[in-house]
Amino acid sequence: MYTITLLLDLSRLRSYFPILDETSTVQPTSISLEYIGEENFKRINIELLQKLEEYKLTEHHNELLYLILLKNEQIRGRYDAYWENYNDDLTSKEVAKFLLTFKETRPTEHFQLVARPTLSSASAIKDTAIAKWMCEVLYDRIERKDFPLGLFGEKLLFDLFGNNPESSKTIDIGRLKLIANKSPKVPTVRLRKLYVELCCYLQPYIIDQTHLTAQEGTLLTDQEANLFFCILEMIGYIDKDKITSEPKDYMHSMFSKHAKLYTS
Repeated sequence: MYTITLLLDLSRLRSYFPILDETSTVQPTSISLEYIGEENFKRINIELLQKLEEYKLTEHHNELLYLILLKNEQIRGRYDAYWENYNDDLTSKEVAKFLLTFKETRPTEHFQLVARPTLSSASAIKDTAIAKWMCEVLYDRIERKDFPLGLFGEKLLFDLFGNNPESSKTIDIGRLKLIANKSPKVPTVRLRKLYVELCCYLQPYIIDQTHLTAQEGTLLTDQEANLFFCILEMIGYIDKDKITSEPKDYMHSMFSKHAKLYTS
């Protein structure tokens, strides 16, 4: 875990930390970074400074950097969990589809096992009996729950065996069909809620402590939108090249849908 220490003007952060006393001024403050290592921190630090120079906010660099890193540590666990859940769903679907294909093959049908590396030609076991034997070994290992959970993910146990994965029951074909035909959805909405949560956490500082103020009733200004987009991009949450709309339009759209969850 990487730890950094920043000199913070704590008087600017009283709305975030009410326990600060009235005499709190510039003090060194440490933060431990579980999700951002030293190399990423240095890159983010430099990129943020460059962006703040553009907005004439350089004097707020340390305070904003601290708030960004602090909030990122709070939401990153959920971010990773959403992706892990999605990837586990994909794994369950792929495994179930493979096992189902094997089980539903009729005795009279030709059956082969194919290995297809991404960048080279495929190699196949074309002898039906050998291919089925190899698949039977795989099926039996999974049915006996004799497979590495770290590789397959613990969710596969629930998907294949339900709430009692320790039982000795066999894999239910109906359950196998259900999992094989699922369509896991990318957690887009959940992720965007996290992005807005981070931005809404920073917004009071931007409005109260900098010249980027907003009129009452304004959900998000264009300047804020562009700045928040850059922050999300430098942390690695969004990729500008994969977004077809203008950065500010992308942020306005997210705020209009999710900001009420994090603002009073």
